[in-house]
Amino acid sequence: YVDVIQMAGAGFANTVAPLGTALTERQLDILWRMADEPLLCFDGDKAGLRAAWRAAELALPFLRPGKSLRFALLPEGQDPDDLIRSAGRDAMAEVLAAARPLVELIWARETETGVFDTPERRAALEARLHEIARAIGDESVRRHYAQALAERLAAFFPAPEPRQRGGRRDYPDRHR
Repeated sequence: YVDVIQMAGAGFANTVAPLGTALTERQLDILWRMADEPLLCFDGDKAGLRAAWRAAELALPFLRPGKSLRFALLPEGQDPDDLIRSAGRDAMAEVLAAARPLVELIWARETETGVFDTPERRAALEARLHEIARAIGDESVRRHYAQALAERLAAFFPAPEPRQRGGRRDYPDRHR
């Protein structure tokens, strides 16, 4: 609750917290009644990252057109109270302004620490992304997430450039 008090004192009036518990489905529903895209802020440690991912997983089945989440991750080892006390209101405002959409949090979680140097590892990433998209209840939102994640995957693993041989383009054997 100290974080909420510090946030309110710094001028961030619409601040709430689950108070020591993980975000619940009921709390998420209340947030969506207040805002179409609530911004969730998490401490910058491993526990905060795990909590952000749990909130994302909780939200997936309930996403619908116009309803999503944004995620602000604080610098490692800091919570809102620490950041505002040490760096001031503007530092907190910067963190909030840099909040990532849910799709970016999903992408980052699945790709930032992985090694994708083999076809099997790449296929495993693709399977995880498909599974995440399948968790979305709304068909339209699910389709758009699948498309967005597929586009990111294609950019992440670009097709090999064709080789030049004797003045003609020659594609690697896997394209024949």
